[in-house]
Amino acid sequence: MTDATVNLQGQKILIVDDLVEARSALKSMLTVLGADDIYTATDGREAVEFIMEHDFDMVLSDYNLGKGKDGQQILEEARYTNRLRATATFVMITGENAVDRVMGALEYDPDAYITKPFTLSILRERLYRLRMLKNILQPVNKAIDLGEIDWAIELADQVMTEHPRLLLPVSRLQGKLCMRQERYEDALEAYTRVLETRPASWARLGQAVCFHFLGDTEQALTLIRATLLDHPLYVQCHDWLAKILMGLGENIEAQKELEAAVQISPRAVLRQLDLGQLALSNESFEVAQDAFEQAMRLARYSCYKSSDTYKQFVEAAQHNLGAEQSKENRLLCSKALRALDEMKQEFSGNMGVIFDATIAESKTYQAVEDDSKARSSADKAEGVLARIKEPTDEQQLTMTEVYIDTGQSDKAATMVQTIKDHGVTGDLLQRLGAIEHRLSNINAREKSAELNELGVAHYEKGELRDAIAAFDQATRYDEAGISVLLNAIQAKVSYIEQEELDVTQLKDCYRLLRRIGNVGRFDERHDRYQRLKDTCERLRRSAGL
Repeated sequence: MTDATVNLQGQKILIVDDLVEARSALKSMLTVLGADDIYTATDGREAVEFIMEHDFDMVLSDYNLGKGKDGQQILEEARYTNRLRATATFVMITGENAVDRVMGALEYDPDAYITKPFTLSILRERLYRLRMLKNILQPVNKAIDLGEIDWAIELADQVMTEHPRLLLPVSRLQGKLCMRQERYEDALEAYTRVLETRPASWARLGQAVCFHFLGDTEQALTLIRATLLDHPLYVQCHDWLAKILMGLGENIEAQKELEAAVQISPRAVLRQLDLGQLALSNESFEVAQDAFEQAMRLARYSCYKSSDTYKQFVEAAQHNLGAEQSKENRLLCSKALRALDEMKQEFSGNMGVIFDATIAESKTYQAVEDDSKARSSADKAEGVLARIKEPTDEQQLTMTEVYIDTGQSDKAATMVQTIKDHGVTGDLLQRLGAIEHRLSNINAREKSAELNELGVAHYEKGELRDAIAAFDQATRYDEAGISVLLNAIQAKVSYIEQEELDVTQLKDCYRLLRRIGNVGRFDERHDRYQRLKDTCERLRRSAGL
């Protein structure tokens, strides 16, 4: 369009680029086009500060801004904070041609996408088209900025009547607005109106989403899958397939769709988080770990940065850790611990987050069976908890669980009493019950172990009756281990062989053998188990049983 004219006089404009030459060149072009109120930012942080302070009519941002926020994250934060008015224009400028970066930028709906290098005439024509559309849609966008969405939908109808050639952009906007208001029948009508004139993948997806909310799930799935056949890189189709499949309880298939989506557009933080959480619930721990790691990296300079992302990454990593001293295991453990260190630094002013990170640190050491460091981290968490003025029941329960995991059952019991005195309800009450059950089992194991030691002491002195009495008490606990049960059988067998053929004691031996079940031949207790079992069989034959 060679006769395109643009006058940017009076427009408040922000240019974002880390290269001084690029900023200067773009500012000169805009000045030629009449701009007289231009701000420049050298990085994403400065750009966001400007956007928070000023109502810009236009933002032109380079995608790649070096270290820190990129152009996508600026747009993302502007949308997230509602600091980019519907009447404003956001133009993404980049020299990036990689599919993942292009897809990532487009997902947050910039008004235009210009690839470097470009000339003044190219910029003039692109801005002319944008200004023309924005001017026509201005009443609609003003209503959106005022939060009058139903009014905006009505105004969109008027625009379509007056400008039928704008059927596609107006119908697309109207469809989104109707969806926002849960007016699914009206949204369906808007998308169908487009499809009656020409095929449009976004309109077909819009139809599918409407059918989904109107209860026709099968039709929704059919439309989305058909759209993907024609446009396999249409990432939002995979997103919606995942949502619908999750609603149907088909979480494994939903995960596959999200995995496909992040292959196409891996730079969307929220999508990586969705994949990580779904994979974690599906116990696909390697997928979850990778997704959370990507989300953690992408969110570092994003408005979506959250301590939960660090915690979830470490939780997934813990499932993939083990006690073996392999290179991979050591590297993963180091990566998890570095993530927790970063979490502490990024949220250093929040003692609750520091507590969570220190607890996660203890659990990471537990996963690699480093009991000493796990205990040390638990002690640090205890110190952090003491600095929290009013710790929550959740935090106290978590501390109690870590006390148990690190062999501090006395401290756990004290904390349980504190929690009970304070009073808890709902899910926390159930969790408290589970903790009390664990403590009960630990106490039983400890009591059984004490009685076992007493029985061994009597046995070594040849006091077989006293040994049997102690072992009988020890084996009354369900938590008594195989070694304790074998000791009890040993004492009874020795008594039968040395004192008298006591049928009751022999029957007890068989009862204990049944309780043990089978001991694998690679178990260090296998030979002893087999020897005692053979002895019992010999004594049974001697007794004529």
